[in-house]
Amino acid sequence: MPRLFDAQVGGAKRKLIAIANRNAFYYLLDRTTGEFIVGQPYAKQTWASGLDAKGRPIPLPNNEPSEEGNLIWPNLNGATVWFSPSYDPQTGFVYVATREIGARYFKRDTPYKVGTFFAGGGENELPPDDAWGAIKALEAESGELRWEFKLHSPPWAGVLSTAGGLVFSGSDEGNFYALDARTGKPLWDFQTGGAIVANPVSFTIDGHQSIAIAADRVFYVFGL
Repeated sequence: MPRLFDAQVGGAKRKLIAIANRNAFYYLLDRTTGEFIVGQPYAKQTWASGLDAKGRPIPLPNNEPSEEGNLIWPNLNGATVWFSPSYDPQTGFVYVATREIGARYFKRDTPYKVGTFFAGGGENELPPDDAWGAIKALEAESGELRWEFKLHSPPWAGVLSTAGGLVFSGSDEGNFYALDARTGKPLWDFQTGGAIVANPVSFTIDGHQSIAIAADRVFYVFGL
C-alpha cells in the first residue's frame, strides 16, 4: 500500500510516494511527475540483481520454474501483501510488516486435457522452520533499514504508528504488541489467543484515545 509524504530530496522539497512492494523492493517516486528517485531491496529476494536507473528490475538468469523446482525468494504472496504499512513524519521512517519466505516453483510436462484445470506448474513453500517475519523501519527517503523487530513467522497483520512514538502490530501467534518507533525496542505485549490477520486502528471517544485490533473472531480495544 503506497504512503504519501513531502520531504527534502536533492535540496528541494518534493511531493513523494513510497511503496514497499511485494516483490521485496522499496520504491520512492515523485508523485507529481512520476520520476523514479530511489529503490532497493528491503527483504530477502533472489530473482533480481537490482533496479536500473528508471526503477525497472534487472532479472537474474535461470530463475524460471523447473521440473525439480527452482527456489525463489520471496514466495507468491510476496515480501508484504495487502496489510498496511505506516509512515511516521516524526521519525521519517516507513514501517513495514515483512514476510521472509521463499518457495520452489516448478513446471509439469503433463498435457492439457480439455475441460480440466491446468496450471502447468505450481509453488511449494518452504517449511515453517525456514521462514520468519519482521517489522522493519525503513528510512523513507532512501529505503535504508534503520531497525527490525523479528517475528517467529511471516505476519499477516498491518502496522500502526502513533504521534506518541509507538508502533503497533500483531503476530500469527496472537501477540498484539507495541514497539518504540525510533529503536524498535518492545514496550508492551498482549496475548489475544488467536491469530491476528488485521490492521490496528486508533480512534478517540470523548477525548480518550484507544487502539483496537481484531484477533481471530474477537475484537479488542485498549485505552492509552
